[in-house]
Amino acid sequence: FSTSAAGIFAVGDINTYPGKRKLIVSGFHEATLAAFGAAAFLRPEQKVALEYTTASPRLHRLLGV
Repeated sequence: FSTSAAGIFAVGDINTYPGKRKLIVSGFHEATLAAFGAAAFLRPEQKVALEYTTASPRLHRLLGV
């Protein structure tokens, strides 16, 4: 979801690609992918960890659950 300008990402109605569905759930998906793209852009040497709040002990500690 990067744009032609380095470091700029787009999601939602402004973004278009083949097969896109204009659904709010698509925007959530796009935002997640854009966040991963931005993280890789900002810190290319660092792997982005994918954690789920339902299964991550680290996130449980941070959230106090």
